[in-house]
Amino acid sequence: MKTFINGLSLILPTALVLYLLIWILTTTEHFFGNLILYVLPKEYYITGLGFVTGIAVVFFVGLLLKLWIVQKLRDFFESLVDKMPLVNTLYGAVKDFFNFFSNLKNKENDIVVLVSLPTLDAKIMGFITSRDLDRFKFLDMEEPVVVYFQMSYQVGGYSLFIPKKNITFVDMKTEDALGFIMTAGISSSKKNKAEQI
Repeated sequence: MKTFINGLSLILPTALVLYLLIWILTTTEHFFGNLILYVLPKEYYITGLGFVTGIAVVFFVGLLLKLWIVQKLRDFFESLVDKMPLVNTLYGAVKDFFNFFSNLKNKENDIVVLVSLPTLDAKIMGFITSRDLDRFKFLDMEEPVVVYFQMSYQVGGYSLFIPKKNITFVDMKTEDALGFIMTAGISSSKKNKAEQI
């Protein structure tokens, strides 16, 4: 039975990653491939051209965002989105989520924290995501910060306003802390085993 479980522990994560990669590849290929076929005859189309085009478009948009005029256009678009009640919430949440996780390596070291849970005599690990809380003065808290708590093996999490006195800063890289939380500490256990070997 243990051999079977060991096999599953390799096959399932690998299958999930492969499925996700294939889904991204096929979706990108299909979307951009259809666009290319509007301007390119079908006999000249090569499988994979849609995916390559998708990568090129994303890279090109990233380059364009360095231009002042493009930044102004983006700001104008976002100002329009802000006026749409449901869309602005969804757009803002997705944008902030990707910005946070895509910039983990650029984050300062003092955002990984432990928050005390006195009733359980425990601590929970989280990330400080906001310190500038002037608009929340009505909270009547001493030096409040926003701490984001990622849930293990899930995409979601939750944010809490917490007084700074109730948190302890952890000397840990943000990406390492995220890996630790996402895997419920398993990634850290594997790392320790590898170091012992």
